[in-house]
Amino acid sequence: MLTIHDQAVNADNFVIYLKELRKKHRKRPIALFMDRLNVHKANSVKPWYEKLKITPIFNARYSPETNPIEAVFSKVKAIFSRKRVNCLVNKIDFDMDSEIQAAFSSITIEHCAACVRKSLHLLERATEKK
Repeated sequence: MLTIHDQAVNADNFVIYLKELRKKHRKRPIALFMDRLNVHKANSVKPWYEKLKITPIFNARYSPETNPIEAVFSKVKAIFSRKRVNCLVNKIDFDMDSEIQAAFSSITIEHCAACVRKSLHLLERATEKK
């Protein structure tokens, strides 16, 4: 079920959505997979999950340090930003498309492999602590 709002969704809007979802699916079981948006976990919303017999399932917390692509993109952004600042300071023309391509082209297989190894190491350490 899709609902589009002109503004950010608040807790009241979300409760209305939950009620409509329950009405549409009557007595059928509902498990709702959600991100960790504050509205989904608001104190005024929590009782409605039980009242409406909806099982909330929240996605895992976002951990950029354990996601290798974040480290790769971080390097791309750093290269791009340095070039952009340099061009601004020195009043040099800046071709955004070619600089984005150049930043991505500078990433090597070795760099990607190092990012993956680091992420695996962090995940292993986190698992050992449990």
